[in-house]
Amino acid sequence: MEYHVLASGSKGNSIFIYEQGDGILIDCGISRKQLLYKLKQLGFQENDIHYVLLTHDHYDHNKNISIFNQNIVYCGKGCIKGIPDGHEFVDYQSFELDHFSITPLPISHDATSPFAFVIQGLNETLLYMTDTGYVSQKNMTYMKNLDYYIFESNHDVEMLMATKRPLFLKNRIYGDKGHLNNEYSAHVMVDVIGNKTKEICLAHLSQEANTKEKALETYQRVFKENDIVFDHIKVASQVNVVSGGHHED
Repeated sequence: MEYHVLASGSKGNSIFIYEQGDGILIDCGISRKQLLYKLKQLGFQENDIHYVLLTHDHYDHNKNISIFNQNIVYCGKGCIKGIPDGHEFVDYQSFELDHFSITPLPISHDATSPFAFVIQGLNETLLYMTDTGYVSQKNMTYMKNLDYYIFESNHDVEMLMATKRPLFLKNRIYGDKGHLNNEYSAHVMVDVIGNKTKEICLAHLSQEANTKEKALETYQRVFKENDIVFDHIKVASQVNVVSGGHHED
């Protein structure tokens, strides 16, 4: 399995997963031009996207979801008007897309029917989870000892509180229906990674209330405090493609 974080952040999100000739796109919060350009850079084209999963209906995730035929699109209840029967996620109910098995995990965000996904391929399994204020204990049971984690590490709390954003917005981001901070994110990963885990990719970093260096520093500190040695941590970008899995750069 290979994954490519095409864009990650408040200005647009899109992730492409590919294995054995099957391609899944998660979200399309970037333009069609950007999408095709970034895919071409990686050696892919539009017809390599066989299925599209929408995490939720916020603009930075669904901006251009309409460019795809709804017959290949899947989403939470109420996110896309007129979506075909059987294309709306049911909490924790796995379904098959070619050789992939997708388990939708309901998450906590101020959006319509937000979801994360456990995506099981032929031999490897990936978690994609961003845009949630916390991780439920039930979700944790689905997240144990996977191969790859693309996981939110949105903000540093002190940096968030020091921004000039209004208090209601700070509270929204920090709250149970907002986004995960670096510290919380790292502690979740401490609890779920295992001997199968190959990579963690930190995603949806705030451009104003976080930095790549701050997120990695927090992870390294929390992992050290818990006697975990794990060096394979990447950080997704709003601008540049970040690839992982069995992709050869």
